[in-house]
Amino acid sequence: MRHVLIFAKSPYGKTPYDKWLAGCGIEPIIVASSEHVEGYAHLEHVYGFDDYETNQLVEKTALRLARAHAVVAVFARAETDVLRAARLRELLGLPGQHTASALAFRDKVVMKDHLAGGPVELPAYRRLDCAYTALEFIAEHGYPVVIKPVAESGSLGTAVIRDEAELDAYLARPWPGDSEIESFVPGEMYHIDGLVANGETVFLQPSRYINSALSFRTNDWVASVPLAPGEPAYNRLIEVSHAIVARLPTPLNTVIHLEVWITPDDRLVFCEIASRTGGGIIGSMIRHAFGVDLDKEWLRLECGLPSALDAHVYRPAAGLSIPPSHGVLERLPVGEEPEGILEASLSGAVGQEFHGGVKSGAFLAGYIVGAPAHEDLVPRLEKVAAWFYERTLWRPVGSPAAGR
Repeated sequence: MRHVLIFAKSPYGKTPYDKWLAGCGIEPIIVASSEHVEGYAHLEHVYGFDDYETNQLVEKTALRLARAHAVVAVFARAETDVLRAARLRELLGLPGQHTASALAFRDKVVMKDHLAGGPVELPAYRRLDCAYTALEFIAEHGYPVVIKPVAESGSLGTAVIRDEAELDAYLARPWPGDSEIESFVPGEMYHIDGLVANGETVFLQPSRYINSALSFRTNDWVASVPLAPGEPAYNRLIEVSHAIVARLPTPLNTVIHLEVWITPDDRLVFCEIASRTGGGIIGSMIRHAFGVDLDKEWLRLECGLPSALDAHVYRPAAGLSIPPSHGVLERLPVGEEPEGILEASLSGAVGQEFHGGVKSGAFLAGYIVGAPAHEDLVPRLEKVAAWFYERTLWRPVGSPAAGR
């Protein structure tokens, strides 16, 4: 029996690795966060860790297991595991993404350095090491600017600074660590999700964000709607995606999640790219809309197995993510479910305390919404969002529950 070591920062229901590998002679060894380890407990090799993202025993255990079982591959689908997995592959001499490539897809400054002078316009940017650098950058480029961690996902820690008062408030906070400052880009944001197999991009799909990737800041919903091939931006986004992937040190087998702005004056401007599946509800949306399970295909490719990807047909479907509000969750929507919900995922429970949205990929409720025609998707998304907000009940933290 051969083995693949998997860094698992997702629930079993979302990533049933053993089912994806069934019958191929490769068995998964799971290194997981404590919150998800129970779902994988039926497997022979499962190891769980508290403080998964920062616990260095994860690396130590992974190296020991990989050597003990002579694994044929290392797989990681979460942003926090990209570098962790790349370094382990290097230590073991295994194929797949190594550190230089992982940094190009994870560090927002490194990736832009690779793309500078290339096929897509970049915002002005600089690595931010101290307040003096921020002041120099603003003096050169003006407001507004965006400050973000170089290696976080889902807009976590991102701040839009529009004037000196907001800059002073930002600088008065504890310094966030390795960050980037860049000029603010107005416009609509699109994301492009794809699969690279044996060095060839075999699937690529652009989608438009409804609302904003930063909507979680105001506890508002965000949705992803695939673009149809006839829509004006479709071909432009496909072409620039191919060019970006070709310019970066892209692994032979990977999933990509790319974000690009289209400005009010119709310029394409690069935001960022990751060598992993899009967060939140995006992977499920791609699966419902195109019949392509990006994580499953990627895992099989990493293990040297043939891709099962067939010609895909678009079935109108979109993904809706609703962040939590501030307070204690008293009631979730029940009954009279709006038309079109194909899949629902709830990450909270009644009685749980929340403090608003944390990042764009983290949601209280996620829905895949289908429609008979592409043009019906946005109205249906709006109806589902309205239904959820109308039927969800919150109470302030510290106040008594209803009926007491």
